[in-house]
Amino acid sequence: MLISCLSFPNLVFAQENNASPGSTNFFEKYYGKIIESSIRGPLDALVYIDYEIADGKVLDALAALGYTVTVATDWVDFSNKLGANNYGLAVAFNQNFPWSVKPTVLSALTTYITNGGSVVFGDWKTDNDFAALFEAQFTGVNNQTQMALHPSIATGLPNPISLVNTGWSIFSTGLTATGGGQVLGTFPNLDASIIRGNGGKTIILGYLSDTPPEAYRQQLFMNLFEGVAPPPSSVPLSNGALYLGIFLIAIFIVFRYTRRLA
Repeated sequence: MLISCLSFPNLVFAQENNASPGSTNFFEKYYGKIIESSIRGPLDALVYIDYEIADGKVLDALAALGYTVTVATDWVDFSNKLGANNYGLAVAFNQNFPWSVKPTVLSALTTYITNGGSVVFGDWKTDNDFAALFEAQFTGVNNQTQMALHPSIATGLPNPISLVNTGWSIFSTGLTATGGGQVLGTFPNLDASIIRGNGGKTIILGYLSDTPPEAYRQQLFMNLFEGVAPPPSSVPLSNGALYLGIFLIAIFIVFRYTRRLA
């Protein structure tokens, strides 16, 4: 009996890892580091990306916006830090491995989002328990190569923008909005590629971090981060504080001068 082999380009069977064999994790060198910013204090943003084949420019985007970034070492470390510190933004991308500590991560994200935290998230495993946190659901259609952007996140970018497979089995994943979710990006088949939810505090991505064109990755992430959290900025002194400072300096100068005369 002759058995024919059929090819289904959008159907990917169960597998251990998403990255192509022989690839290396670009992001691994950042694990456990705190990347300081001169604008704000430490622990402003928490980041964990389990794998990147190419530089997704996530850290560059955060630095350009003035964030000090703490990079977790793994999903357990990410979850522990998220629960123990007051971060203004969390960035979490599961891009290569199956979920090994799903309940831990799901619980940490649920608590953080419930308390009003801002999150940008992605999951190549298309787990709808996570998607539900972001007022979204995965459609099961994968590997589309272009998306149209909502004007609110299109500043400085070509629109539509292409997606390039840098060496993944699954590099984009269709989404649909649920509840109050707002579609910010759309694939050619009209599946969503980006959904903002939770009153504008969260975003879930339907593509991997290193798949937009390299020249536009940083700008796209800057737009997305600003879409869920106000950018960090230095806090200006009030006029009262400024005048008090000048007054104290003047008193000090007069005091030193009178001591010299004595």
